[in-house]
Amino acid sequence: MKKIALFCVLIIVMLSLISNPGFTNSFYNSKGFGERIYFTHAQSIGMGGALIASPDIYQINTLNPAGLVFIPITRLNGDLVHQSLWSQSENESGFAKNTNLNGINLAIPLKKDALVTAFGIVPATQFDYYFETQAQVNDYNYSKIIQAKGGLNRAFFGVGFSAAKWISLGGYFNYYFGKLEQTWKVDYVSDLFWDTQDRLTRKMWGYCFSVGVIVNPLTNLHIGGIYRSGYQLTAEDHLRNMTKKGNLSYTVSQQAYGENKLTMPPLWGLGFSYAWKEKYRIAGDYLAEPWSKFKVDKIAINKYNDRDRFGFGFEILPTKNILATYFQKMTYRIGYFHQKLDVIDTGGNEVYEYGIALGLGFPFYMDMGRIDTAIRFGKRGNLIQNLVEENIVQFFISVTGGEKWFVRRGEN
Repeated sequence: MKKIALFCVLIIVMLSLISNPGFTNSFYNSKGFGERIYFTHAQSIGMGGALIASPDIYQINTLNPAGLVFIPITRLNGDLVHQSLWSQSENESGFAKNTNLNGINLAIPLKKDALVTAFGIVPATQFDYYFETQAQVNDYNYSKIIQAKGGLNRAFFGVGFSAAKWISLGGYFNYYFGKLEQTWKVDYVSDLFWDTQDRLTRKMWGYCFSVGVIVNPLTNLHIGGIYRSGYQLTAEDHLRNMTKKGNLSYTVSQQAYGENKLTMPPLWGLGFSYAWKEKYRIAGDYLAEPWSKFKVDKIAINKYNDRDRFGFGFEILPTKNILATYFQKMTYRIGYFHQKLDVIDTGGNEVYEYGIALGLGFPFYMDMGRIDTAIRFGKRGNLIQNLVEENIVQFFISVTGGEKWFVRRGEN
């Protein structure tokens, strides 16, 4: 009973933390809706982003609901990410770092290997930037600042079930919510002038459905697919104009705008996972998101590329020998990923991102739980083709606990 209570406390704490998504501080992610987040668990990230057909018994599959059937006991999972980003343009360079909760999920088997339900909250997009330039008018210096922060969260609920021994199916209901806040400032060094600030706040919400399938044609081979329907976000804008001088500040005007309807693109993907000798596993995923279908109030916005991503990973699985050393019970991973972003730079060029990942899995509590870590090195854009080149180092940690719920106990 104490363990169940602890599970509930962890859920409440993590839900309160996830309400504000993390920030990316990336030039390219300042465009559109920011960085797309498909993977939050360190296991799949350490595999380069291979999750669609994963038969992992610890990770709650937030991408493919058909993968829930591999969860043998009730699992609570929390994810954390730390990011450092170095950016370089022709004339300037920058550095930013941040740490944030990356998701909280709960899966409950209702019938072992046959029916599992899950729900959780994960970040769907992250959006943040800060640009400052210095200028002068009549010998008076001032700063022009443009900054933004925010993002979308995805709350989901769904089930995965075994339709037969060789096939599992699943579905998620996804609710998206969040806001973007953009601010334009003019700050004078001298107190002779009034500083100005215009802040646009956009609240967004909407929902969609996603489905998935995993087939097991051979003993150690799993093949999967997912499809998330396109959906509509309702956006509500509010503009506030302010002025400030010293300790005095005034709201000059406020205006609420009518709702806009944003048509978001669908997402589909294919993946595989193959294990041999119960010791090694390889897996790969391909994801596609056609952002050319993005519309505002049914009007096409022709400034986005179709986005796609490929990830591939290799995993050394833990031994099942109960007399093995702890290091033999650990999991070791390496992965590679490559993706084309949906943004187009000001020169009309496409932007690509690629990188490698390394990961480890540490079992605990008699193998009922596992702590997964991953470090990912990525490069986004390049100065030969694009205006900005970014180098990213991210560290992920996922803690997954396990507890048997709804188990009928024998009578004395």
